[in-house]
Amino acid sequence: METKKPINQDMRDTVLLADSLKWKSNLILENDLRFDPSCCGVNLFISDENIHLKKITNTAAWRTCRAMNAGWSEGIHYWSIRINDRGPEGYVMIGIVTEKFDTSKAIYPGNTADSYGFYVYNGNKYNGGSSVAFISDLPKNNDVIGVLLDFDSRTLSYFKNGTILGTAFGLLPVNGSATKYYPAVGFYSLGQWVNFVHTAKF
Repeated sequence: METKKPINQDMRDTVLLADSLKWKSNLILENDLRFDPSCCGVNLFISDENIHLKKITNTAAWRTCRAMNAGWSEGIHYWSIRINDRGPEGYVMIGIVTEKFDTSKAIYPGNTADSYGFYVYNGNKYNGGSSVAFISDLPKNNDVIGVLLDFDSRTLSYFKNGTILGTAFGLLPVNGSATKYYPAVGFYSLGQWVNFVHTAKF
């Protein structure tokens, strides 16, 4: 795992929060997320203050990295991820994992029973390795995916460029502080690249 020196803060990527969420009570905008080098699969490269994640080796295997300054078991959390390069096919997973998720294995968010993912390739949602159709308007390069994790309603919802795609999962398992969820991204192909984005209300 490698890291680079930080970029200028004035260059920080920023997008506006979806209008439908601007007045949502108790919403926490997670604007300080960083990828965790200690919970990151091999062949992944973290840079720019741990905001950017890229797959740098051409291996036909899934690799996943989770955020380090997260681990939530309550509240309403929203974060944004820009897809800089989805790769030729779009084999990118964006979702959440628990502490039990083993990033050293060739797995992706949604591959295990305690992880959930949105597949950029086909718009399906994944949990426990099983997929269900979710959306047909597939993300492209430079699109920003917003993720809303709501412990009050036990739901995980997705947005694209400020427009809601829908609620992908309901009845998320909640077990007090015993179960904590982390934002995570999974890559399959060489050159795939995302970064956390600062979300502003206005």
